[in-house]
Amino acid sequence: MLAGDLPFGATPIDNGEFLLGTVTVTPVFFESDGSIDAETQNWTESEIDETLAKIRDSVDWWSDLLATQTSVHTLDFVIDDRYARDPVETGYEPIDNDSNVFKRYVGNWLTDLGYGDAPSIERAVSLFNDSQRQTHQTDWAFTMFVVDSSDDENGLFENGGFIGAFAYPGGLFMVVPSGRPVSTFSHEMGHIFWARDEYPGAGSWTDQRGYYNAQNLNASDNPTPGFVQQDSIMRGGVVTTRAYDNLVSPASTLAMIGWRDSDGDGIFDLADVPLVLDAVGSFDVQSGVYSIRGSATVDTLANQNSAGTQSDITLARVSELQYRLDDGPWQTALAPDATHAEFDLEIELSSPFNQISWRAIDTQTGITSDVLGGDLLTPVWSGIGGGFAYLDQNQNGQRDFDEPLVDGTQFTVRRDDGSDLFTRSFQAANSPDGVVTPAGELTLSSLGSQVDGRVATLAAISDEQAGRVLHHYETQSDQWSDTWNSDQRLQVAFSGSTGRVEIDFTALDTGTYGLESGSYARVEAYDSQGNRIDRVTSPLVPAGTRDTLVIEDSLGRISRVVVYGHAETEILISGIQIGQAALVSADDNGAFSVDGLPDGHYSVELATPNLIYQFPSEPVVFEINAGTVAPLAIAAQRVDSPRYNHSLPGDVNGDQQITARDALAVINDLERLGNRVLAADETSGFHIDVNNDGRVSAIDALRVINLLERAVFSEGESFSENSASPASISAANQTAVATPSPRPAQPLSAPAVDQVFSPENPQLASHQDNSLNREDPEMLNCAGQRTSDQSLSDARSDRPTGADVQWPVETRANTGFERPLMGFLLRDGEIESGFAGPPSSEQLF
Repeated sequence: MLAGDLPFGATPIDNGEFLLGTVTVTPVFFESDGSIDAETQNWTESEIDETLAKIRDSVDWWSDLLATQTSVHTLDFVIDDRYARDPVETGYEPIDNDSNVFKRYVGNWLTDLGYGDAPSIERAVSLFNDSQRQTHQTDWAFTMFVVDSSDDENGLFENGGFIGAFAYPGGLFMVVPSGRPVSTFSHEMGHIFWARDEYPGAGSWTDQRGYYNAQNLNASDNPTPGFVQQDSIMRGGVVTTRAYDNLVSPASTLAMIGWRDSDGDGIFDLADVPLVLDAVGSFDVQSGVYSIRGSATVDTLANQNSAGTQSDITLARVSELQYRLDDGPWQTALAPDATHAEFDLEIELSSPFNQISWRAIDTQTGITSDVLGGDLLTPVWSGIGGGFAYLDQNQNGQRDFDEPLVDGTQFTVRRDDGSDLFTRSFQAANSPDGVVTPAGELTLSSLGSQVDGRVATLAAISDEQAGRVLHHYETQSDQWSDTWNSDQRLQVAFSGSTGRVEIDFTALDTGTYGLESGSYARVEAYDSQGNRIDRVTSPLVPAGTRDTLVIEDSLGRISRVVVYGHAETEILISGIQIGQAALVSADDNGAFSVDGLPDGHYSVELATPNLIYQFPSEPVVFEINAGTVAPLAIAAQRVDSPRYNHSLPGDVNGDQQITARDALAVINDLERLGNRVLAADETSGFHIDVNNDGRVSAIDALRVINLLERAVFSEGESFSENSASPASISAANQTAVATPSPRPAQPLSAPAVDQVFSPENPQLASHQDNSLNREDPEMLNCAGQRTSDQSLSDARSDRPTGADVQWPVETRANTGFERPLMGFLLRDGEIESGFAGPPSSEQLF
């Protein structure tokens, strides 16, 4: 945990929601100075040591008790004793007053610390605790105010309030006379973490509190027949001491402080929540590399506390992303140790395997995500599942071991009839002033206290920069209000169901003391039966900032949401987006997910990333049933590139022969547009895709040059400026290309030639779809077009780009050829034999 971090989901005023993790304890001892009350008590060094020892024993008792309940969770305390070793002076003698006077001496101390403008002592101590939590990098913090009672007759406060110790729950503070036994300190600490009293005249058996809103079943007034009250730290007198000595307390008591293990696995319910692994992964059988991308996140159990802020909190971490081959050991692919981690990994798998599994894990508790499983040929998906596109080389309708996935395919999922998925939208900026009436199967209403259900679109009042926002009508003040909080909430209901809802909101500075800097937005999602599916809360958003909060359900069951500001903060709401018209994904692994769609019939359209792959012309129909879908394997066929000359490979300009003009045509195209995959609007023009791979790269120019060089060696001749014709291969003599060369040659390899047009080369961009050269007007031809668009029958000069090669009748020498082909030709126009010798047919096509 980084300095200043809070537990995931906690706010600065959540100081102690459950008793697990690490806790900062700050004892504050008060020393009277006689300025107001007569001084009757004086702390001695030994009294300070003795009281601090009791405090240490009292908190360690809870750690020891935890060890009797589970071996998974831990509980550790940091005691900051600076205000105990050097007691805080006050004019009051605390033990000689009734307990209510604590507000005066504690208030004076808090004022001296800079919290004098707080609305209450409780809020001031809460903020002090938060600063202590950050200073000592713990999960929680609370304060012990201890008054000296060593020389008091009975060691208790005067009548008029509590005569003994008392505490304020929710991670706040306790007030304790120093002479109280260790068990009393432990008892009051139970209150700090929401436990109720169980002795007569105090807590009732109907009381509920804590993270689970657990019922106080061990209270003395439980009327259940046969009920026998158990020894508990939350009872009083000698029974509390007995529970302390025997290290016991009943399950109902422990449930209030967060210790409840419903399934008996040793992990308490609030931590027994699977991590969320959202990922798609696949194996490349040719390279032996497994690619997986996505995210891993901790998840929370909804906080049901009837008191406090009801923040959904967890101490879980995404410790590692792991994979396992077949039944082998789990191996670590990534170790983020964070509450959220995004990843895009490629892992070389040298060991043979049939099955592969992936999971995220919190190594502290052993909590994992759902395990995602796949095999050599089937990708892995989170949620409902998905599909993949592969190259069906043998056209047998199923993916075989040597058939790769088609990387970069774009998948678009719609309804089976081609219509849009369920989607609705409301934007206040586009709505007229006035009450919003139900329209388009979308209904907006207000919920909570002092509202009448109406919602209107009006200009923002709390932040004029927010523009038009949604308002609710406050019945008490008889006016419209634009702020939404836990008491006044916006409900959005819709007729269909979806897996995704987005809320646009603006954060405000209207939070209570200590929270003025921004807002927490919260969205609750419900299904058509009224069951709450999930609840998400934003992190703190700075005041004046616009943001979007998204809630998702992998089964697509959301039919209603409730939106409001959380933890005493307020928000403005400006827009709601329900669902999306189509589920569009383009994954480098050739796979896609259908997560978030409800049961029903759908279709998926595929857009090829490369024109040499051809998918079914009609959308592929599939069904989601009971939240599952069988993996969709969609085959692609291999076809010729539209810019490939099948009849005479290498004849780029279509003049029925292969000459240096063809190599130059490719090079000039690269100068204009860069290395790239041919786009759908580039299907006509010169045959620049010489190697028929759907791309244009330096390899295509090399293939032409290799063909020419091979023809020279195969025919046993070379060309000079006195030759009758330049080096060429015509359609009539193209069979000569296959003749073995009498002389060994070393053609450049594809990787070598790619260096000619590498990212380091300032003349051309490297192969990438978004080449910068596409946006450089200096790289366009004279017409400003972005493709080589001459027809096969059009041999017009392309002189503005240096593509015209002229051979003088007198000498047949190259005039103006050396510069465009710099490094490719010798000075006399001959092809450099050392540059590209005659390759084998496998090296060419």
